[in-house]
Amino acid sequence: DVRLDRFIRRKYQEIPLTGIFRLLRKGVIRVNGKKKKPAYRLQENDVVRVDIATRPSGPKKLIILPAEQKKTLAAALVFEDADIALYNKPPGLAMHAGSGHKYGFTEMIQAATRNPSFTFVNRIDKATAGLVIGAKNKQAARNLSELLRRHEVEKIYFTMVHGLVKEDTFTVSSFLKKEDTRVEEHASEAQGAKKAESLFTVIKRFANNTTLLEARLVTGRTHQLRVQLANLSHPIIGDTKYGGKKAKTMLLFSGRVVIDAYGIDVRLPLPEYFS
Repeated sequence: DVRLDRFIRRKYQEIPLTGIFRLLRKGVIRVNGKKKKPAYRLQENDVVRVDIATRPSGPKKLIILPAEQKKTLAAALVFEDADIALYNKPPGLAMHAGSGHKYGFTEMIQAATRNPSFTFVNRIDKATAGLVIGAKNKQAARNLSELLRRHEVEKIYFTMVHGLVKEDTFTVSSFLKKEDTRVEEHASEAQGAKKAESLFTVIKRFANNTTLLEARLVTGRTHQLRVQLANLSHPIIGDTKYGGKKAKTMLLFSGRVVIDAYGIDVRLPLPEYFS
């Protein structure tokens, strides 16, 4: 029961995580003859096929960025050492190239740093802003991915939700499953549903019937915080997919990352659009 992207990463350590996502998206990597998402959990007797003949070869071609965009990306860097870089991803920018966009935040950073080996080891939604964890080389990517697997990286989010949340602190533990374009929450482990656990703390309740929350992920499922809060009747402001009212930006922010193994504890102030 291992994620497909992590399984491929172990077998093909020379391929960066962004390359694995690209190969999965293009169908170069298939499971039982079918395209699968990176988060697909391999089951007993699954057959994974990598079409070597169509695998890209040679050095990766970097995209060309305008000088102004390079300055913007340089300003987004909030921490770096020899192996790791933490960036503040702006809202509305996808993490990777995909349908509808030729490149994402990952490809932009690779181009800005002239480092095709650079990869992000975690992902946040296109609409979500804030800290993402980058590895400058393959060994750092392996080390960080292992820390994530062992839940030794703490990722803390801040979000503004509709309604006045009653409890000061609470835990949500449920099971999530991708259904078409949405993620659905289940009370028990239905077929394909994965356990999702989040810890919430109220920071402030406002007179306009909204609440500012801190959220800590125990697990990291797709749309985890968005779905769990929506099903508590406290959808995130701006998250129209799950019942939130329309806003210029979805009010979900990755504001703090703690990696004890590297002595890293980075915090960002809330963006102005939270005001």
